[in-house]
Amino acid sequence: MMNTAPIDCLGIILAGGQSSRMGENKAQLTFNDSTMLEHCQQLLKHCHLQRVVISGENNGGVADLVNEGGPLAGIYSIIKKYNPKSILVLPIDMPFIHHKHLLELKLKGSLSARSAHYNDSSLPAFIPVNAFLTDFLQQQFTSDNFVATNRGPSFKQVFKMTNALTLTIDNKQALFNTNTPEQWQQAIKLTQQNFKKGNL
Repeated sequence: MMNTAPIDCLGIILAGGQSSRMGENKAQLTFNDSTMLEHCQQLLKHCHLQRVVISGENNGGVADLVNEGGPLAGIYSIIKKYNPKSILVLPIDMPFIHHKHLLELKLKGSLSARSAHYNDSSLPAFIPVNAFLTDFLQQQFTSDNFVATNRGPSFKQVFKMTNALTLTIDNKQALFNTNTPEQWQQAIKLTQQNFKKGNL
C-alpha cells in the first residue's frame, strides 16, 4: 500500500529544460568527478528532506503536465503529484551553490512560513505550498493567455503571493549558473582556481 503521509519539505532538482543553449544535457555534465545531477542530489541530501525528486522526464524525473511552461510548470507538476507542505528547489546548473545556502533558505523560510530566495536570483528557493499557490498555478497554466502565448507565471508572482524573504548570500559566486558552453568552461576555470587557493 502506498504511503500517503504528507511530505513536510520536498527537494526538487530542476532538470527539465532542453539545454538548447548548452548543446548537451546539463544534468550529465561532469563536475568534480560526478555528474551535475549527482552533485545536486548530494547537496539536497544534506538538507534533511524526506524526499528528493527530479523535474524533467529527460533525466528520469517527473514529466511536466504542461508543455513549454518553464520551471514553474515542472514545479506545478511535482506539487500535483506529491502534495508537499513546502518545497526546496535547486536548479541543475549552479555548480558552486553549497548545502549551507540551501539550509539557510529552508530554515528561514520554514520559521517564517514564507518563501525565501537570494538577492538577484529566483533560484534556489524555498516555497511553502498551500491551496492558494496550487490554484494560482493551475489557473495560470489553463488560462487563455498561456494557451495563446506560452507565457506562464513568474517566480516574481509566486514570491509576491508568498511574501518572500530576500536574503543576502555570503558568496555571490555560489549563484553563478551555467547555461552555455562558455559559462561551463568559466566554471571549470573557477574550480581550478579555487582548488589552487585551497577554497575547495
